[in-house]
Amino acid sequence: MRILNEIFAIIKDHPQTGSSRVLAAALASACNAHYTVSLLDVSATLDDNGKRLVDRLARITQEPDYSNKEQDEALQRLCVLGFIH
Repeated sequence: MRILNEIFAIIKDHPQTGSSRVLAAALASACNAHYTVSLLDVSATLDDNGKRLVDRLARITQEPDYSNKEQDEALQRLCVLGFIH
């Protein structure tokens, strides 16, 4: 999914930043209801592009290339990267 690739590119370029942590949390939340993201963190931490990505994640099922399989793979990747457990 394009949205997942965009977020992973940001996380890869800036792995230790607060914005990557918030984007990873938002991505996990968009992939599984077990995970959550703080909207306060979204508001305070992300720039306009990050907020736009979170907005798209909020409507992930409407993405033209939506895929449950890719959501599962994204969760596994976030785990390997240490963003979720």
